[in-house]
Amino acid sequence: MTAEQRRNLRAFHDYVRKTLDPTYILAYMAPWLGEDQMQYIQAQKDSKGPMEAASLFLEFLLNLKEEGWFRGFLDALFQAGYSGLYEAIETWDFQKIEKLEEHRSLLRRLQPEFKDRIIPTDILSDMSECLISQECEEIKQICSNKGMMAGAEKMVECLIRSDKENWPKILKLALEKEENTFSQLWCVGEGQKDVEDDRIEASSIQIFFREDPDCLNLSQNSCPPSDMTHTNLNSPLKTRNYQLELALPAKKGKNTIICAPTGCGKTFVSLLICEHHLKQFPEGQKGKVAFFANQVPVYLQQKSVFSMYFERLGYKVAGISGATAESVPVQQTIENNDIIILTPQILVNSLKQGSILSVSVFTLMIFDECHNTSKHHPYNMIMFSYLDQKLGGGPSNPLPQVVGLTASVGVGDATTVEEAMLYICRLCAALDASVIATVRENVEELEEVVYKPQKFFRKVESRTTDKFKFIISQLIKETECLAKNVSEQLGHLFEIQNREIGTQKYEQWIVGVHKECMVFQMADKEEESRICKALFLYTSHLRRYNDALIISEHAQMKDALNYLKDFFNNVRSAGFDEIEQDLTRRFEEKVPELECISLDPSNENPKLKDLYLILQEEYHVNPETKTILFVKTRALVDALKNWIEENSALNFLKPGILTGRGRTGEVTGMTLPAQKCVLDAFRTNSNNNILIVTSVADEGIDIAQCNLIILYEYVGNVIKMIQTRGRGRARGSKCFLLTSNADVIEKEQMNMYKEKMMNESISRLQAWDVAQFEKTVHRIQIDEKFSRDSQQKPKPAPVKENKKLLCGKCKGLACYTAEVRVIEDCHYTVVGNAFKERFVIKPHPKPKTYGSFVKKAKIFCARPDCSHDWGIHVKYNAFEIPVIKIQSFVVEDVATRAQTWFSRWKDFNYEWTQFAPAEMSI
Repeated sequence: MTAEQRRNLRAFHDYVRKTLDPTYILAYMAPWLGEDQMQYIQAQKDSKGPMEAASLFLEFLLNLKEEGWFRGFLDALFQAGYSGLYEAIETWDFQKIEKLEEHRSLLRRLQPEFKDRIIPTDILSDMSECLISQECEEIKQICSNKGMMAGAEKMVECLIRSDKENWPKILKLALEKEENTFSQLWCVGEGQKDVEDDRIEASSIQIFFREDPDCLNLSQNSCPPSDMTHTNLNSPLKTRNYQLELALPAKKGKNTIICAPTGCGKTFVSLLICEHHLKQFPEGQKGKVAFFANQVPVYLQQKSVFSMYFERLGYKVAGISGATAESVPVQQTIENNDIIILTPQILVNSLKQGSILSVSVFTLMIFDECHNTSKHHPYNMIMFSYLDQKLGGGPSNPLPQVVGLTASVGVGDATTVEEAMLYICRLCAALDASVIATVRENVEELEEVVYKPQKFFRKVESRTTDKFKFIISQLIKETECLAKNVSEQLGHLFEIQNREIGTQKYEQWIVGVHKECMVFQMADKEEESRICKALFLYTSHLRRYNDALIISEHAQMKDALNYLKDFFNNVRSAGFDEIEQDLTRRFEEKVPELECISLDPSNENPKLKDLYLILQEEYHVNPETKTILFVKTRALVDALKNWIEENSALNFLKPGILTGRGRTGEVTGMTLPAQKCVLDAFRTNSNNNILIVTSVADEGIDIAQCNLIILYEYVGNVIKMIQTRGRGRARGSKCFLLTSNADVIEKEQMNMYKEKMMNESISRLQAWDVAQFEKTVHRIQIDEKFSRDSQQKPKPAPVKENKKLLCGKCKGLACYTAEVRVIEDCHYTVVGNAFKERFVIKPHPKPKTYGSFVKKAKIFCARPDCSHDWGIHVKYNAFEIPVIKIQSFVVEDVATRAQTWFSRWKDFNYEWTQFAPAEMSI
């Protein structure tokens, strides 16, 4: 940095203070700021606000002596989305930001009116280009957790700091679009530049993952942002020897499975392979690469990494996922780009529809988490097309090279090394791989980068007495007895012995009973409706009681009790007929006793005591400890978060949570921006010291390096074990398995044995003669294709006959299939006025936007004694329409009266009609 630049930054200090929230760019400044400095900046924001934090941030910057920090600061602004501030500092011209001051002052004066009149979620999609991505997500979260007024206050705070010169005009347009009366108070000067003339697109936030400041390893953010954007482009990335070793077979053109630990930089290895592949083509020819990511969050991460790396080299990179495939044809995206990052189902659909003729459109295909290539997984569907072509059943065009990436190839159900070798050979056959690449020559270097955490097993005794479980068990028995007496014909379903309540097995049993009751039929339709509705209610209550026992077993009794209270509150707000009133009365009679039991300290869960001891000890030894706590269910995520926050000795940990996205119609689940925000906070905020996660964090999603992994009653197969363990890759890291079940420990020990067996099997296969290995793989491919071809049955033609959709609870008519329309291949709505009379609308507890839809409300069966949840009400483009979920209905054949229940729309093989906007105007 020159002396002039330093003087200018001091001179324009005030503009930066008013605009920048430095916590949004700290992740990008890690190469220049120390951990203690970043913690101090975060603390300053938490206590005094972003302006004081920005002052401290600038003070730290201006005292830096290292070279390159000023360029790094500019890159950080650009990456985080501060395009206006970036331009102002780049040119030292702050006139555009200065002109915003009068609008900032006006908004400050109008803040009380803004809070009263604005519903932030109504205008957020229009205002998003004026805000930082993290600000948008924070506004959504505040609206959801604290209400619209709090969200409006946050929006004002963010707009006052916005550096986008057109935000006042965009706000005016958004208000007018929503016909909001605040627009009359918001006066934008005539001289304001037209918003359509010059909209600055804010960059999406890039997530970086730092592991080792001395080595540039992309998947762990080993290169600072400045090395991956438009500066320092000629500086070669430092590559470790073990990464070159892993890449070598693929760079020689061999189909390769790369098996290496989580955290070693397999993404960077794939970049090396991809770059080498694209550069080998002679002039006049071009390569085309497909990188498949199994999960959407991983797709977004890899798209970001590949774009930053390859666009500087002049290659075109594009991404295709379910959200983008509708707007731009897949074929066009593939034709117009050199590297395509995509979710695998996109290519499966395109091959099936014929828009992509064969995989020969690519010259290289890279499969992330390639161990999934089995059975009916989309990876395998793609490779079926490849293998059919290779073995003579398809086009004769050249086949692409195939590379698979994984932390563990697995061994399946193998019990011996020989069986494991055969399992791995089958995976190689599925991916047509002739080489399994592992680190053999540079093991010491690998071990310096990836530290295998020390593993501990903690067997905890369950509660010696469980009065809570005893009372809930009595309620379950009473409910089962009531259900059994509803119908003589169905009573036998409730006579199965040895059902262990409070287990997943009981859950599976009750789901089976629930489905059977839904399709029960009688000649007397009124009696059928009565019986089906009654059994629907009883089985629904049994499932909730079972859920509560599972929560109590693993967390606090009061969490389980609150879960049941929420359920019964929802019951009261729905149909609340005589059966529900009776069941509610029975529960409420027990509530005082259950509350007394749940608040008794002697009933504390021993597992939580042990978890407390682990956390206390680890954070006492190392206050900087970063922890990932794996649990099985979303309900347990919330329960453990509450437990930590309520514990005065642990609440300093400030727990974050990371769960899957869930289905479109579900209240639970996290949006992709919310997931990114949580990961960013865990990585950059020193106050967020623990992340409670479900299986979404097992594979693919890069999480900041941590030194403590806790598996809380959490165990899977050997692949899951290796991946979860790989999250703890800091030096001296530990992994605890905490359980009250000896079988869980035994299963994990078996996984450890299988890992050794897997490594031994790989070593033996690598020692095979190349010809022998290729012959074995080819024989497996021939056998698998023969089996596949002989089992193939022509898919039955879609049903055309009109069918009824009946409410799954009361069996009342909802609509006919002829009235159902498909939107974007996976959403189903109903047209016509008749359906509108059969449902009622209630506000959605968590309204949000996904793709082209704005989820606004929920829809329920209109029968007052039913109120069964049918789906959601959304805004789709200009239309307000219902979107129904098939699992809420029973399908009845009009002619035969036979009834069927489907859990997924794709299982219902019907000739659906596509949604046409013209129908909505009729």
